[in-house]
Amino acid sequence: MISLFKGKNVKHKKIYILSLLFISLIFGCTAFQLTKQQYTADLTYREKDELLWEHNKWRRQVGVPDLKWSTELERIAKNWAYHLSYTCKMVHSDHNLGENIFWANYRVSPKEVVNYWANERHYYDYQNNSCRENKKCGHYTQIVWRTTEEVGCGKALCRNGEEIWVCNYRPAGNISNRRPY
Repeated sequence: MISLFKGKNVKHKKIYILSLLFISLIFGCTAFQLTKQQYTADLTYREKDELLWEHNKWRRQVGVPDLKWSTELERIAKNWAYHLSYTCKMVHSDHNLGENIFWANYRVSPKEVVNYWANERHYYDYQNNSCRENKKCGHYTQIVWRTTEEVGCGKALCRNGEEIWVCNYRPAGNISNRRPY
């Protein structure tokens, strides 16, 4: 590098050094942004269609109206999934939407995600409007909640490649002392 400055004055050396610093700053930020972005995973149109189809498949089985896809709920779900990807832990957000969260240490399809939640139907007792003892069924009941009209989902990749999926529902289901359908 010194040989580049032979015969040049101090002013040119300062400009050259500042240019190098500026370039490294730009590339440093770009590298950081790429690293940051590698943990987001935008849903494809096919994945969105599959998520909506699978939700509505389960809803039709109990005779409730189909859901519509909401880009607003998708954005909220994607942001929450991205937030969770830092720790890769399933924690519910504090908004007033319905919410289902899924974690996997392998690649999954939208169908697998929704069916995982929907398989809780085996633990839902319609007569008693409750889950079987020591079982969860709230993911399923949210999927089939009669008054829910919209769904939007997002996913993110954790640093170790694990996946976090989030679906948000509006209006929220699982209201105490009410039946889902």
